[in-house]
Amino acid sequence: MMQPGRRCPGRRCQPFRSLSVELESEMRATHNVIGKIAAGAGAKHAGPLVIGAHYDHLGLGGRGSLAPDSHEPHNGADDNASGTAALLEIARRLEARRGELGRDVYLVAFSGEESGLLGSTRFTREPPGSLEIAKVYAMLNLDMVGRLRGNTLTVLGADSAGEWRDLLGAACAKAELRCTMSGDGYGPSDQTPFYAAGVPVLHFFTGTHGDYHKPSDDTERINAAGGARIASLVADLAVELSQREEPLTYMTVAPPAPQGDSRSFGASLGTIPDYAGDGRPGVLLAGTREESPAQQAGMQRGDLLVELAGHPIGDIYDFMFVLRQAKPGETVKAVVMRGGERVTLEVTFGESRRMR
Repeated sequence: MMQPGRRCPGRRCQPFRSLSVELESEMRATHNVIGKIAAGAGAKHAGPLVIGAHYDHLGLGGRGSLAPDSHEPHNGADDNASGTAALLEIARRLEARRGELGRDVYLVAFSGEESGLLGSTRFTREPPGSLEIAKVYAMLNLDMVGRLRGNTLTVLGADSAGEWRDLLGAACAKAELRCTMSGDGYGPSDQTPFYAAGVPVLHFFTGTHGDYHKPSDDTERINAAGGARIASLVADLAVELSQREEPLTYMTVAPPAPQGDSRSFGASLGTIPDYAGDGRPGVLLAGTREESPAQQAGMQRGDLLVELAGHPIGDIYDFMFVLRQAKPGETVKAVVMRGGERVTLEVTFGESRRMR
């Protein structure tokens, strides 16, 4: 529907029209691919391992592409054919060492990661067979492991369990890789739904590059030998984890403080949205960051945020709009649906910062 109006840049007023559009969602079925290697050791410990990598990418580009005018195939050799190839190599190695495994190992190729961690979220909500997510011992995620440079591997989620740094230090030394370790378990990849469900996680990553989400992310730029070394490291770590009787100590940590010369970009709540949602209007929360404004206000995993600062929240875009308009330090009302009831909370926005 077109509606006339007026705008006045400077002293001259010119007519303008507003445009209303109706959007239709398009749904398509996709699939996770799941394999299981049963423990072969004499003593089997409770709680399986999950090792995963997403196999979807951008096809011919579109909304997620960083080459928006290109309609060439985006093969995603690093993001994330590299992780999928490493997953298959890990499966091969673990099957050959099945007699050493003290825990079952699930190997999962997730779909829908690029659309908002859809496959991994579905796995945590509806795990296969008799698997219980609360009993998963740990989740190891491989996303973009095809560009090993300077013999340096980034391992994110190292603060999600108290034992990770010691275990990783030994595994990286054995693999002769220089590992940089940091971070809680949240991040834009498939470990996030597991960490939000209370599972210690690790995300193996060889770093960003200029071919990310572009047609140029292709096989000629892949360090295949480096990817094989990472697969070997993860397989060795999986065997060691399978043999541990003691549980890992799940940790939650506050987000890091901004460093360096940074600028403010609106406000923050410290929520972890569940991008898959559950079909209801609003923003479903997968969790909240430790010591965040959302946590201090009483928001919880499973809450459905439906109103914030007087604005109805129908989806993630409504939520982001409010955050961009809000001021750090401002206190407002938030309404969540919890157990079928509307719960009103008072929340004070924090500051959202980005490095310059």
